[in-house]
Amino acid sequence: MNAAVSPQELQDIVDRYGEDPACWPLDCRIPAQELIDVSAEARAIVEQARQLRSALRRMGQEAPVCFTDRIVTVALELDPPLEDIARFGN
Repeated sequence: MNAAVSPQELQDIVDRYGEDPACWPLDCRIPAQELIDVSAEARAIVEQARQLRSALRRMGQEAPVCFTDRIVTVALELDPPLEDIARFGN
């Protein structure tokens, strides 16, 4: 990555790795933090991601039944069949 990080690149980093700089790749962590230190737009990108994560945590960890049913339906339709996938793990 370049020595400098643009707001668009920071948005990509946050979208991929989350709002915690400790989770960002080392090669972009310092340039991204430098941008955050001087740019209100960059701080807003990180703050928006923090707010989103916080809102998701408040929702709880339980998925609605319709999501669970859909995941199971898709899993059962997978090729190879689910029993083959389980066999590969053993």
